[in-house]
Order: sequence, then structure tokens, then C-alpha cells
Amino acid sequence: MNHRTNNQELYLGIDLGTTTTQMAILDATGTVKVIPNMDGDITTLSIVSVAGKVPVFGKAAKPDKFLNPEMVAELFKRYMHVDPPPALVISAAGDRFPPVTLSSELLHFMKESAEKLLGCKIRKAVIGAPAYFKEPARLATKQAGLVAGFEEVHIVDEPTLAATFYGLAKGKPAKIAVFDFGGGTFDISILDVKEGGQIEPVAVDGDPERGGSNIDEVILQQVRQFVSQKGGELNPEKDYAEWLEVLDRCKDAKEALAHKDTAVIPLRIGNERTSMELTYERLKDLCAPIIEDLRQCCKKALEKAKLQPSEINTVVLVGGSTRLRFIPELVREIFGKDPVTDIDPDLAVARGAAIVAATYFGEPDREIIVEGRRYLASAVRPQTTIAARHLCVAAVTKKEQGDMKEYNVPIIPAGSKLPYTATECFTPIDAKTNRVLVKLYEGHADERSSNCTPLQEVEVEVQPTDEANNTDRIEFKIRMDEEGLVHIDVRDKLLNQPVPIKFKFHTGLSDSDVEEARKQLLARHRMPSI
Repeated sequence: MNHRTNNQELYLGIDLGTTTTQMAILDATGTVKVIPNMDGDITTLSIVSVAGKVPVFGKAAKPDKFLNPEMVAELFKRYMHVDPPPALVISAAGDRFPPVTLSSELLHFMKESAEKLLGCKIRKAVIGAPAYFKEPARLATKQAGLVAGFEEVHIVDEPTLAATFYGLAKGKPAKIAVFDFGGGTFDISILDVKEGGQIEPVAVDGDPERGGSNIDEVILQQVRQFVSQKGGELNPEKDYAEWLEVLDRCKDAKEALAHKDTAVIPLRIGNERTSMELTYERLKDLCAPIIEDLRQCCKKALEKAKLQPSEINTVVLVGGSTRLRFIPELVREIFGKDPVTDIDPDLAVARGAAIVAATYFGEPDREIIVEGRRYLASAVRPQTTIAARHLCVAAVTKKEQGDMKEYNVPIIPAGSKLPYTATECFTPIDAKTNRVLVKLYEGHADERSSNCTPLQEVEVEVQPTDEANNTDRIEFKIRMDEEGLVHIDVRDKLLNQPVPIKFKFHTGLSDSDVEEARKQLLARHRMPSI
């Protein structure tokens, strides 16, 4: 299968969402086009079923939620950072499916759909990731793309992708806030759209575990209380399929309340059919803690950007959950203006990903057409990304005060433009030790390290010495690349050479692991490699 059409190689832009996934390309004329999956759907549900002999996806997988619920995976994007990777589902054949494998299966389905539709092989892709995604999750997303069969994958923050599409579509400089509230994550990013369409991220905040699925759970708990008051029981341990059916009805009610004042949730309690009514105002009250979290994230992003709300020209909504009416209300409250409504919040990231894919992988003089406006690829490629959080090393910083606890010492400050390289020197507490444990955290400066979740722990072999030669002898060099991935080198200055390091936590797949996982994926689908 050829990888070119009309002598122009095509690259895929993918919005790999928690609940839905979309894709787009820049076609041979340079125009952005959203393309459907092989079932004809523009939006693919991020659902994978392993109930049959071959994994199935999207709407084809949905019936198995109720027939074989233990063999259906959803929301697996939320677990991409978990170490060790959990097996979220296990097939009848005994195959284990951790989050990376599930994501690679879904990405392979999208890739295969695009290739069949376009009639050419697609070798390279840009995949969006939440701006506030942790580094292990970014790495897992990239490797899932490689396992899916892409030869090259580039990870870009979803708000940057959405801002790229919007900025080029409008064609004028502006300070944009991208309010990205999807199925499972929330980002608020402030970006500067320059003359000519270049995008420069300014600040970011968010919550990688806050999304529309949290609202579904809030509604579900209300239904559970209602059923209990009627003498029934809604218990996932007793009837998981029933639990999932009711959860789907809760999602339907949430979507209805995006444009209605009242929704009705049909239920069965024993042999009796009944229903629970939910009003928009009641839903808004129930979601008050979620709304407050979103509000605080927006305020922190503005503080990081050192901007007043009035200095933001435009607020762009991204993600299907932004259709809930209290989101535009919240935007008006914080920013003093209505969000724009002239872009589809479900498709902005995929469209931006297609543009960035063409600028990243394609020829710099290629013409790109966005909403009738023409640009050169070299002029619109995003130049930088920024670190969402402080990347810190745990160190004993208050020894002179008798405090031997570890505190966060920032190595790469939040907001740093990427790629970023930093070098710090540390002193082993015991000069005669032959091993030093270096701990990496994403957190606040000077915060107790034990209060944070470790990103990585690195065991370093060092040469024992005396106190006179011990000071600042461990040189720790860390680089965060433009994809937000971390690379570590350690040198013992006493020996003047790099030293062996051993990682405690999962550091992703090796090249051979990726190749083996790809072979296993193809074997599951009984198809030859192309």
C-alpha cells in the first residue's frame, strides 16, 4: 500500500479522548478534513471490547457492555500513568489488556479506518494529550501510537492543537483561553496567537482526573439513593450490567440537560418500571464542587500568566462536556465574556492535530488552508510548549536546622519553555555510601516530598569517598523535551564519568517491547503487517 496520494504524503491528527476519539487529515489540497472511522462515524466511542475472538471498538463494542461487561474497557486514558500498568480487562483467551494496549488497539482501529478510506498507508501521526497529563501518561500515549503501527508519533498538548485550528481560522493576533473540559480531563490553557498564526503557550492549569464522567457519577449516586428509597438496590457487585445500563441513562440525562430544564431517567426496581426526574438547577447544585474546581484552575492559570481576565480576548470551548450550560455561565463569571460558539468543541483538537502533523512531518513550504485562509507550514508550526508543573528533586534542604526530611527542589520550573535542560549538583548525605536514591516529583517548590506522588526514583551507583570530596559531587542532568518527556543523565564528578542508574518505576516500553506488542496486536486481528 502506497503512503502517498497525489504525490503528497498524508499524516493523521488524532484526538485520543477519554470517552470519544476523532481524527483528521490535511488533504492533498492542504485543506483540513475530519474523517470517519470504518463504521462511518466521525466520533468514535473510546470503548474496547475483548469479548470476541477479535477486539472491537466504538459503537460495535457498546452492546458488550451489557452482555459481557467484565470484558469491556472504558475511560482507560485515565490510567495511562499508573505503575505498574493494571490489566483493565482480560480476554477469554487470557490476554491481558493494560491501558497502553487498549489505547494501541483503538489507535490501530483509527489508523486502519483512515487507510481504507484514503487508499494509502499512513506512517506518521500527531496525537493530542491533556496539557496537565503526567509525564508517564505522555510516554504511554506515544508508545501506544507506535504499537498501533505508526512509524513516528509526536505528542502535542490538546489546547495548543485547538488554539492552532482556531487561531488560523480567525487569522488575527489574540490572547486565547482554551477551556478544555472533556470526558475525563480538564485543562485551562492561555495561549498567545501571533501575527501569521504562530501559537505560543503562556500558562496552563487543570486536573487530569476531572471530566464529564465525574458528572455522570454524580447523577448515578443520586439515582442510587432514589432506588434505595424505593426499596431497591443498585449494586455493581451484584449486577454490573444493570449498573452500566443505568450509568448510560445518566449520561443521556446529562446530555439532555445541556439544552433542557428537566430530564427523566427510566428505571426498573424489581418488577416495577419507574423513573427519576432531574432538573438542570438540581444538577448544577450537585456539581458545585466540580464547578469550584474548574473555577480555581482558571484563576490559577490567569495568575501564572500574570494576566487579568479582561486581557483575554477570546475563550474557546473544547470537549463535549463544555455543552453543559453551567460551563458558559462559569466562563462569563471568570472572564467577563461569552465563549465563542463558532467551532465544534468535539473536533477542534483533531483538526489542530492534522495541521500540526503537516507542519511537523511535512515540507516547510507546503500550503495549509484553514477556513479559506492560506498559510505556509513553516510559519504556523507551534514553536514551544511549556512545562505544566514544577519538576522537582527530593532533597534534604534543612539539615542545619536538624530537619532531615526531604523537600522538593525545582529542577524545571512550571511554565518553562520546552525543550528545557537543567543541571543540579547534590551532596550524598553519607560520603561513604555506594548508592544514592534520587527521587523525582511533580509538585510545588519546598513542599514535603512525601506529600507528593513520585514521578520516578533513580538508584545511582557512586564511589564511596570522604567528607572533603563529597560536596556537590552528584551532577544530575535532566531534560524535558517538547513532548513533555523526561530524559535523565547522572555523573559522579569525583569519577568524572556517567554512572549506572536503575529506574524503580516503569519507564515505558523498549524498542523490542514495542515491536513485540505490535506483532501481538496484529496476531489478534489475524492480519499481515503492511
